[in-house]
Amino acid sequence: MAVLSQAVAQQQRRSWSSGIFVFWHLLSLDAPTVAVLWAWAFACAVRVRAAPAALAVLGLGTWLIYVADRLLDSRANAPRDALRERHRFHAQHRRAFLLTSGFAGAALLWLIVRDLAPAARRENAVIFGVFLVYFVFVHLIGSRFPRSLAVGLVFAAACAVPAWSRATAIPITWILSVALFAALCWLNCAAIHVWERADPQGRARHILVIAACLALAAAALAVACGTALRDPGALRLAVSVLASALLLLALHFDHRRITSRDGGRAAGATLSLRVLADASLLTPLLFLVPWRL
Repeated sequence: MAVLSQAVAQQQRRSWSSGIFVFWHLLSLDAPTVAVLWAWAFACAVRVRAAPAALAVLGLGTWLIYVADRLLDSRANAPRDALRERHRFHAQHRRAFLLTSGFAGAALLWLIVRDLAPAARRENAVIFGVFLVYFVFVHLIGSRFPRSLAVGLVFAAACAVPAWSRATAIPITWILSVALFAALCWLNCAAIHVWERADPQGRARHILVIAACLALAAAALAVACGTALRDPGALRLAVSVLASALLLLALHFDHRRITSRDGGRAAGATLSLRVLADASLLTPLLFLVPWRL
């Protein structure tokens, strides 16, 4: 009886902890967390202190963009089979998200006007303009715009702005690290796209994801080996990208195992993989203590 009670308690703790990560995803808090963490890592790599206001602007702006994107994706005229748990959650709580977005937008404007450096304002304005173009193409024109590629490039650029605007010198290895992170963001989106869709070209896309993971891991390893002695910051960034690419590869194989076993996609398992895919981008935490030292 005691063993049974212990097993039940362990299962409840597991469900509680997994529920936190699911809501981290459903509330659109995953992307801001990743953005702020990598912006901090990029700043540490060039030995500058990212301004708290710049990190707050990045986090709030990322959250607002992702909420807007998911609310637009879940409009009444959207095809139901294209909606995922995050879209349905945003549609169900649309009013709450809109109200919270109003407060977040006001706080964002206040931070930009009051605390953000002029250089960071200009660069964030350019990135915001690119995101507006993205929204116009994807949600208004309805073009078959390469969303994964656009998100990867703009997301990485936004994460680089806090360090770029404060650093006195930017080494080429740091720029290579930002490019690797952009490729990692694209790979994250592309892998999730494959996992969430029953595609007749599934085998070809499966091979493409594996090849992309291995290619990115090889590129990150090459940068890490090339910067091991002369640029510790770039080394840590490259190792973070390498670890994330390998984690995504492992998750992709896990997805294939689940779909092969169940004869199709399991919604709960796909959601868990979606959450873990975002969590796999938190690898700069591996260097939290060394960077602070």
